[in-house]
Amino acid sequence: MAPSGLDLDAPREAERIYAFVRRTVAGAGAEGAVVGLSGGIDSSVVGALCVRALGKSRVFGLLLPSEHTPKEDVDDAQSLVESWGIRSAIVRISPILDSFSSALGGERVRMPYANLQARIRMSILYFYANKMDHLVAGTDDRSENLLGYFCYDEKTRVVTKQGPKGIGELKTGDVVFSFDPTTKKVKESKVDGVFVFDYNGEMINFRSRNADIMVTPNHRMLVIPSATGDCRYVKPVFRPAQECLRREYTVVPIPAGWDGVGGLPAELQVTFSQRHVVRTISVRMEDLLFVFGLFIGGGCAIKGTTVVPAKSDLARGEYQAQVRDTKGRVLALSRQVSGPRMKAYDTYETDFALPNYTKGDARQRLIRILEKYEIGYSLTKDLVRIPSKGLFDLFSQCGFDARQKHIPPWILDYPSSYLTFLLQGLRASDGSKGKGEAYHTSSSRLKDDFVQLCVKLGRMPKVRTRTPGTSRLKSGKIIRSPKSYEIIYPRKVKSGRTIRNSNAKKVHYEGKVWCPSVPPFENMLVERNGNYVFCGNTKWGDGGVDFLPIAHLYKTQVRELGAYLGLPKGVVNKPASPQLWPGQRATDEIPADYDKLDVVLSYLFDRKATPSQAALAAGVSKALVDRVLEMHRKTAHKRAMPPSLA
Repeated sequence: MAPSGLDLDAPREAERIYAFVRRTVAGAGAEGAVVGLSGGIDSSVVGALCVRALGKSRVFGLLLPSEHTPKEDVDDAQSLVESWGIRSAIVRISPILDSFSSALGGERVRMPYANLQARIRMSILYFYANKMDHLVAGTDDRSENLLGYFCYDEKTRVVTKQGPKGIGELKTGDVVFSFDPTTKKVKESKVDGVFVFDYNGEMINFRSRNADIMVTPNHRMLVIPSATGDCRYVKPVFRPAQECLRREYTVVPIPAGWDGVGGLPAELQVTFSQRHVVRTISVRMEDLLFVFGLFIGGGCAIKGTTVVPAKSDLARGEYQAQVRDTKGRVLALSRQVSGPRMKAYDTYETDFALPNYTKGDARQRLIRILEKYEIGYSLTKDLVRIPSKGLFDLFSQCGFDARQKHIPPWILDYPSSYLTFLLQGLRASDGSKGKGEAYHTSSSRLKDDFVQLCVKLGRMPKVRTRTPGTSRLKSGKIIRSPKSYEIIYPRKVKSGRTIRNSNAKKVHYEGKVWCPSVPPFENMLVERNGNYVFCGNTKWGDGGVDFLPIAHLYKTQVRELGAYLGLPKGVVNKPASPQLWPGQRATDEIPADYDKLDVVLSYLFDRKATPSQAALAAGVSKALVDRVLEMHRKTAHKRAMPPSLA
């Protein structure tokens, strides 16, 4: 049984993983799965899960022993293959390892030489997987992953719902934007973790007119594997940055749109008062979002005061109640002012700067909408004015000053079919045309909101920042302009963006590198120097696989699942070991057995407990917990993030 706090509903968990395996293999259009079988608990459980999920004819087992692999491990793996009835092969890697070692000078430094075995095994797994059109099933569990370089430079920022966040700003739980390779649309995902490391080495800078990506060579680029560059018909894949350089082009995907948050109303109830009449109307979202766009781009909400003569100091309601009796006769007022008196009133007005001579089309469209809903307005040659506190309150949520304007978050939850009308209003009020479309604003927040809008509409933007400046008119008057932004986006929706790799450069980089984990898609929208692109993260170390069925389970939970699946007791209880050198055991590398270690890991990373709390729960010393944390920090580069149930 798993330790307290790590209890597992094995039947339910097995069913979840079966569904995950089937969904992943089907989603990739693959024929089946390849599993590397070591005779240990993790690979045995993954093999059993794949066989039950896909059927024995669709699973291929590979035994890849080295000279250090114990005979009993090979025997256990062969026994499982026979009991499952699956196809299999044995490839002894020692001759391959010797060839590598000779080519590299014959030096056998323990850790590099040992890790070379894992790389060779990964290559063989992929050889068979590619030959049979299978996916490689990973065998990492959560215990190993948490103790096992990430990819972006310090200038790269990840785009969140609150705008771009850089190294030191992005936090676990932040909502970012991912590309769903199956639907080809934008999805909102939560950051599961952020990893930062010191780095001194080569990086690759991919550049084009609308792209700027700086990544480590092992970084997984999200690309369209087709010369047409059209992700509508070809599923995007992950490809290492260094492999991308061997091709003429790298084509990155552009989303088809955004499905929005479900359950949003198609009409909004708006209550307002004009000429002392209170009305509630239902406004279609298409009309309302267009008007919101006009207001954000060129409108203002004004609260003022007006002073008028008054015959009484009564409020309007009081006056009407007292001025006549039940028969309609005028009565003497109970309270009157003696002599003339001026009375101040608050006024509320929403103005749209739509000059008839430059923005006549937008002006006429706004007037048609106002008349459609019988909303009163007045006109000047430059403005459309709407007097009403209710409408003032509605549009005030967009901000008052030009440098504070923004799109209310609830609007950006609507699907792209509605957001198109918001873009029309923004473009009509403050847009321009050139080689593409462009929008201008002095609001940093609106700039970020507009970028999010473009992405959700499938129009990848580019932002140019214009610094504050001064200009002198012929009259001698000096005009000071604030910092502003120009957001350029394509007129038409495209499905891919092509980067010519001849423009890419290898550069030496010394500084921080970082990357977030963003399940389940493991890619995110990133920004560098005003350029935006969907990109992945690093697939590294033993994580060179296509999917991870048990990456969310701790070692003790994997053993429990193995017992449920009917694996032999000798396999279930066998000490963990990668057998990279004679006599190696996993417990030689970790500070405690898994019964205690899994409790420590669960408290630290699932329950977000303090080291002292984790030590108390597991019954170990604080020093041991500190050692676990240090191992987690130093080995983060081994934690790959392909799709998993985590």
